[in-house]
Order: sequence, then structure tokens, then C-alpha cells
Amino acid sequence: MKKVGFIEKLIPVYIPNRVVLSIFVILSFFTGKVRKKIVAFHLEENERILREGNNSIFDGQGFIENQSKWEKVCFGSHKKSNMSYSGCEIIATWNALMSMHAAMPRMPELIGYFERHGVTLKGGFGIAPSAPARYMKKRGYRVKRLTTRNSEAIRRFGDSYDSFLVTFYWDRENIRKQLHTVNISKKGDEFYVHNIYKREKGGRFVQSGPFRDLAEAIYKIDEKAAPLVIYGIAKEG
Repeated sequence: MKKVGFIEKLIPVYIPNRVVLSIFVILSFFTGKVRKKIVAFHLEENERILREGNNSIFDGQGFIENQSKWEKVCFGSHKKSNMSYSGCEIIATWNALMSMHAAMPRMPELIGYFERHGVTLKGGFGIAPSAPARYMKKRGYRVKRLTTRNSEAIRRFGDSYDSFLVTFYWDRENIRKQLHTVNISKKGDEFYVHNIYKREKGGRFVQSGPFRDLAEAIYKIDEKAAPLVIYGIAKEG
């Protein structure tokens, strides 16, 4: 097995999670928003793509589990960006709203919103993890951030909120394995991870779970997974 070098370990092992989150915010600020003209074009194009997809991409209802099928859906102006490549935070936001039984936006409008609010490297790095949290606050939810990797602290956090936005390293020792953002929903005392590339026997993408607590849900995503940030979401009051 190839040994992981210092450069690959630098961010996930040696740089604190809070600092990494700040770097995302700085990148988002300095690389700027997607131009309004492009956002307007994407809005129209995505309406057409999702309408003509005959539900093979998205039927506009329910949790989204199949991000890999979204390569035709426009997002960002980076040469690599589309919803399959870098749209996980937007899909996680949709799934969080779904888990909270919210009034749902139209997906093309949600994509357009994040192209102007939090997009990082024009979509090449998706959006800053803090952007979905700010959006949920704007929708009237109570949101709190947790950046520890301590399992017991994560378990306690899971008891206090109704839904979660989780950005994590696929490999806690190798940044080249990249990051992913998911929604973890809660039903009673059970936790379910959405859009985690899990397939059932017939090939359909499905949620993962149930898990007994939030820490188990996160650390069973992959044997080397580790959280960068967890946002707990609850209704005000």
C-alpha cells in the first residue's frame, strides 16, 4: 500500500477544522459569485433538463440519493463544475429541508441561489459548508455548529437537533480523497444518511441506515471518514 505523504495529510491531520472552514469562506469571497447572466441561463436550462429527464434524474419529490446521475444539471462556471461533480452541498440542503417537512423550493432556484451565495471557486469546490447553514437560518431554523471529532460529543449533539448537515473527509489522513456533504435525517431515535452513493440490489440509490446515533451514522459512512463540520438544525422555539 502506498504511504500517504505529508502534503496529503497536512489539511485533514494538522490543520484545525475551524481553520479549514475559514479557508472555504475566504476562497468563496475572493473567487466571487457566478455572474448573474450565467445564473439566469442555468435556471432556464435546468428547468428544461429536469423536466425532460422523465424523472430519471429527479422527480421533484422526496430525498435525493443519486448525485452521480446529475451530471447534466448545470451549476457554477468552473470548467469541471456541475451538480454531479460539486453539487453535494446543494443536494444536502434540499434533503435537510425535506427532513424538516419544509415548504420546498424548486431545485433550479435553489441551485441559482447558491451560485450567488457561498459558491467556492465558481463551483469547482462546490459551496462553502457554512452557506447551507446560513440558508437554513434564513428559512427560520435554529442552527448550531460542531467541529469536534469526539464521538461522545457528536452523540450528545445528535440528541439535541432534528436534522444535520455534515461535511466530512472521506479519508481522515488523505485530502486527495476529497470531502463530501450529506444530510443526516432523524426519525424517532434512528438516523439516516442521504446521498452517500449506496445502492440496493436492483441498482437504485438509497439512504443508509438506520443508525442508533449521530456518531455511528457519520463514522460508518466509511472506515476512514472523519467530520469537518456538523450543523444541527431544529425548529425555533
